[in-house]
Amino acid sequence: MRFLRRVLNMLVVLLFVSLMMFVLVRVLPGDPVGAALGDGATAEQIEKFRVQMGMDRPIHVQYVAYLRGLLDGHFGVSLMEPRDVGTIVWERLPATLELVICSLALAILIGVPLGILAATHRNGPVDQASRLWSLTGVSFPNFWAALMLQLLLGASLALLPITGRLTGPPPTHITGLYLVDSLLTGNGQAFWDAFVHLVAPTIVLAVGPLAQITSMIRSSMLDELGKPYVGYSSAVGMPRFLIDYKYALRNAFSSTLTLIGFLFPLMIGGAFVVEKVFAWPGIARFGADAILANDYNAIVGVTLVICLFVVIVNFVTEELYVALDPRIRLER
Repeated sequence: MRFLRRVLNMLVVLLFVSLMMFVLVRVLPGDPVGAALGDGATAEQIEKFRVQMGMDRPIHVQYVAYLRGLLDGHFGVSLMEPRDVGTIVWERLPATLELVICSLALAILIGVPLGILAATHRNGPVDQASRLWSLTGVSFPNFWAALMLQLLLGASLALLPITGRLTGPPPTHITGLYLVDSLLTGNGQAFWDAFVHLVAPTIVLAVGPLAQITSMIRSSMLDELGKPYVGYSSAVGMPRFLIDYKYALRNAFSSTLTLIGFLFPLMIGGAFVVEKVFAWPGIARFGADAILANDYNAIVGVTLVICLFVVIVNFVTEELYVALDPRIRLER
């Protein structure tokens, strides 16, 4: 019953977001039909294309038609490309997911141990360095960090490629995630090619989340280490490593898990800038281009896909939170 209620809430959220975005994009200034046809288009051609796209009808009629199309799996035709938006998003989605997943994994793998070390060595050099990083990491704009990394690792040192997702041919398509597909097909050359292209945008996108995870883990661990059960466990002779990394970390990680759940959709939003700078062929770059071109269907389609990931990640995060803290299950 609880599962069905959650699914219903997710559908309501998606419906509300689709309605809001559908209305908002249509009050933006500019004529997307004229922009799509170019400066050489005549008034008659513009009006004909507008009728063809259904933009001459009242907005509520357009929205009902759009919902009917969504039920059939159609997001509407993009004005930038003469294809269905759903097809374009489906092609570009793996690139964004690969970038965001790798960035989040990097932030967790570095941020969690660093936060633990900062808490267990309070006011020491590691703690001072982690606090300095937490303050500066969230202050770096993504576009500035991306440009600096391009200049340093790409232009000056020539260690990494600075644009694109691949130089050579892509691996055999299975999931659309080049690293995974390369491993599944045993294509080592494509794996290395995809990896070196992924390094720079992954680092840039992980900077902010890494600082936030480090700060959250440190704060939560300090709170747990000050509780009576830690002192009692230490007094009875339990190994300090076991206390810190099994019991205190599990309790401290609950709040960090919530932060990670919020970071995932935020990183997709941050990918708009990163993908644009690194010419990364994901849905975030497609969404940024759609905003500049005032492409109604593309903007709504990308927003709906991102919203879908938000509600799914929130659902998974809450279930994992319950698994980490059984007291929440008892309170329901």
